[in-house]
Amino acid sequence: MINYRLIRLYANVVAFRGRTKGERRKIRGKILQAYTDKAYTIAQFKGTESSLPDRALPAAVLESRIFSRAQDILFPREVETAEKIMVFVVPEHNEMSGGIFSMFSIANQMRLFKSIHGYEIIMLTRPNPECLTFLRQTCFRNAETVFRFEQLLRCANARDIYMHLPEYASEYLMWDLSDDAKNFLQNLDTLHINLLNQNIWLMPEREKFESLFELTDNVTQSVAHHAYFSQEYTDRYNIPSLLLPAYTDLGEYTPTDFKDKENLIIYSLDDAPHKEQVLERISRELPQYRLLEIRNITFDKYMEYATRCRFSISFGEGFDGYVAQPIHMGGIGLTVYNDEFFPSDHFLNYRNIFKSADDMVENIVDTIRDLAADGRAYTELNRAFCAEYDMLYSIKEYREQVKKLALKQFELLPTKDHEVRRNHVLAS
Repeated sequence: MINYRLIRLYANVVAFRGRTKGERRKIRGKILQAYTDKAYTIAQFKGTESSLPDRALPAAVLESRIFSRAQDILFPREVETAEKIMVFVVPEHNEMSGGIFSMFSIANQMRLFKSIHGYEIIMLTRPNPECLTFLRQTCFRNAETVFRFEQLLRCANARDIYMHLPEYASEYLMWDLSDDAKNFLQNLDTLHINLLNQNIWLMPEREKFESLFELTDNVTQSVAHHAYFSQEYTDRYNIPSLLLPAYTDLGEYTPTDFKDKENLIIYSLDDAPHKEQVLERISRELPQYRLLEIRNITFDKYMEYATRCRFSISFGEGFDGYVAQPIHMGGIGLTVYNDEFFPSDHFLNYRNIFKSADDMVENIVDTIRDLAADGRAYTELNRAFCAEYDMLYSIKEYREQVKKLALKQFELLPTKDHEVRRNHVLAS
């Protein structure tokens, strides 16, 4: 039997024939789907599904088949018969990330506003050529049952669908939808697609998601960071925008004081050119510290480490949970400044924010050493940084912005001149 890992490798290599990301994704998807179809055929020929785990299907596909059966049984009647449905499209893997956490949080808040928006709410895994899905998100606390996108076609009474789509998926949705799904969406009275722009590095340029307008003219974005909520970015993507800052309620977790912190430094799994140098310097010059990469753990386990650690390091966005959550737990987060995510360059005034990767490599050891030796300076820095977060994020503001999103009250519109230019390009 062909090894599925080799099939994936083969698909990735052949996909390089494509001239664009979309073409490469389509080639890869066809190869993986062909293998999956062949595996099903082999299993059916053998006459028993018991051969699927070892002889025909990779574990992820087998799991997805099992989840699909449960989804078929559990699909909620109130959604199946509804005229108005709010859909949250989530990645097809049961994994942890800040963006995924945020999607579940927004959906949970949307349920609290049902009396004003009237939508039935459901979470669906992204359509994908490998037919992967899952049933429950087990990486953090939530009460959601997750279904798969194709089940939306069961909703024969649907007239109005409000879809929230992660930014990265906007480029590929039209490639991955079946013809039946496209026809279903195009024949609705109202289809509104809102892009959850939670990471500007993952947000494709306008031409990459232009295909969404084949489904509907109602395409908008909600923006998770103050840094890229602006008229400039609204015009760049030429869609209405709403600020929806990511908010994480940490009320159930108890911070620890400086004296109770452990000689533990946690760091993000992101790749960065300076990562190896930074970790090597810390290991060599601060051997009393244990270094721990955050990978493949639940949010609760992460928060345990975030509470215990004396320092944390973000090698990714910087203005993210790898800095924010340890700081809210009484610690100090360290990272390199960037314009894409930080609300203002005044954050460079803080000792824990380095102006460049070279600055971090050169000075991170001295910064850790100095702060660890001065409990007062450590605590004052922590309090000052917490105050910055308190000015930017609150549960009250978060709920107000979710309510605006529910009612489609977008705050920035593309400028008229920009819209005229877009219409001219489309017409030509």
